[in-house]
Amino acid sequence: MIAATKQEAFDAVVVGSGAGGGFAAMGLAEAGMRVLLLERGRSFEPARDFPMNHPDWELRPRAFRDTETPTGDASIVLEEGALLDQRYAHLASSSRPSEALKPRSRRAPFRYERVFGLGGTTLHYQGEAHRFPDHAFRPASLYGFGVDWPLSHGDLAPYYERAEHVLGVAGDPANPFKPPRGPFPTPAHRLSYASQRIAAGAAKLGWALLPNSLALPTRSVDGRRPCQRSGGCAQGCIFGAKSSVDLTAIRRAERTGRLQVETGSRVLALEMGHDGRVAGILYRRANSLYRARARVTVLAMGAVETPRLLLASRSASQPYGIANSSGLVGRFLLETLLSEVTVRFDERIDAYKGPPIDSRIWNFSRPSLDGSVRSGYVLGVSGTLGGFHGPISHALLLPGLGRAHKDAMRSHFGAVVTLFGIAEQEPRAGNRVTLADTKDSDGVPLVRIESAHSETDLLALDAMLARAKELARSSGAVEVLRQATTYDLPAATHVGGSCRMGTDPRASVVTAYGRSHDVQNLFIADASVLPGQGAGDSPSLSIQALALRTAEHIVTLARRREL
Repeated sequence: MIAATKQEAFDAVVVGSGAGGGFAAMGLAEAGMRVLLLERGRSFEPARDFPMNHPDWELRPRAFRDTETPTGDASIVLEEGALLDQRYAHLASSSRPSEALKPRSRRAPFRYERVFGLGGTTLHYQGEAHRFPDHAFRPASLYGFGVDWPLSHGDLAPYYERAEHVLGVAGDPANPFKPPRGPFPTPAHRLSYASQRIAAGAAKLGWALLPNSLALPTRSVDGRRPCQRSGGCAQGCIFGAKSSVDLTAIRRAERTGRLQVETGSRVLALEMGHDGRVAGILYRRANSLYRARARVTVLAMGAVETPRLLLASRSASQPYGIANSSGLVGRFLLETLLSEVTVRFDERIDAYKGPPIDSRIWNFSRPSLDGSVRSGYVLGVSGTLGGFHGPISHALLLPGLGRAHKDAMRSHFGAVVTLFGIAEQEPRAGNRVTLADTKDSDGVPLVRIESAHSETDLLALDAMLARAKELARSSGAVEVLRQATTYDLPAATHVGGSCRMGTDPRASVVTAYGRSHDVQNLFIADASVLPGQGAGDSPSLSIQALALRTAEHIVTLARRREL
């Protein structure tokens, strides 16, 4: 099939429309550049496409299924993971109440939670919008952990602020665990009754449970409704209140008249010119092939798809892939370190009401003083994370038949909550994305994920599980229903590191502005550039702030004619 070259003149092509791609496209378009935004998935209409529009929403298929195949993931080879360290077998997961921990010898296949669609994974994220703490940018210097970033919190602060205003982030600036800041664009959410109950337990332990900062505005922003506190963020917000990128940055970019969005457009390869620059982007839309050309290309497909494209676009002149003179494309993959316990109280706390994660505990975001836990982590409260959400999910998860099942429903519905922790994974070169021999229907190689835990990772998982159980006891929980950790069950939602930024071209893939060390008109604006994971904070706001910074740098270079 012959590719048709698009005749439109674009200043930039952005590939991927999630947290990074949407904000990069907005930054470029608002600065006067003509931008083509290519998104593999489709667009979604909140009032039409999301399950919670229907009373039987818990029985309906998830809206975001395009990343799945009958045998697993659309991009990743399904295979068992790394060998498990049996010294930590007590971290093994159970999936149902009262289920015994299952002995395993290896980790389960890698599970990557993301969305193909306009807005990317922000379509199903739960709205957490965190500025990384200052110490997270200097972990090597301060704690001998990981690597220092090539920029500081101060460098990113103005872009954090801009991103927060685009999103209408709700929060409380009086967080003693974060650098001083001004007010949030909208006030913090009031704590749910469940979080108030957990806050009392945290206080007994000397910990502070604080309102979470969320891209769930408490006041109308840009004409959209404020958050309705339905708890349905992961299903897709039926009210259009959650500040997903399709409803915020992309809409703003479209208003300029300089953004062209093409959904259903799968990028297959980058084409290089004789001058060592990206000359074209080959993509499929429906049953036709197209070639787009622009002065600059911005990749924002995430920490698996971006290295996949770079490695797959190899040629005789670049046998190891594009932008890979360091050999680090795909390496230093960072996955999610998660420990959680789902517990029951002897009274209704109705954790399903309100934002899914409306509070956090930042007391442990710095490594322990005695060095026993070298990774920072953050604890949280969730009404939906453990699988218990509405009445149907309770009915399906709880044991018993007849009267026994009815009794279980009466004692459990509204009395269940999940306490969890997320930590920063230790970056290691052996954790990586590589190309597989198998190809997908478009002829692009699938990827294999190699990801094993270090001793530091295991200690963090252990500490988080212990703290979550301690918090449950202090708060008055009467029963632990289940526990789950990524010790044995990968659940990768916060993924990064596979095209890390840095100052040394031998030790990194891109600069602090996301510009390839090798290819001068190629930039990356997604989680793959992150050298670390912010001591357990959620990465989306940092990805968005970095994308704004990258876009600003591109505009500066274009005006200087240095692209």
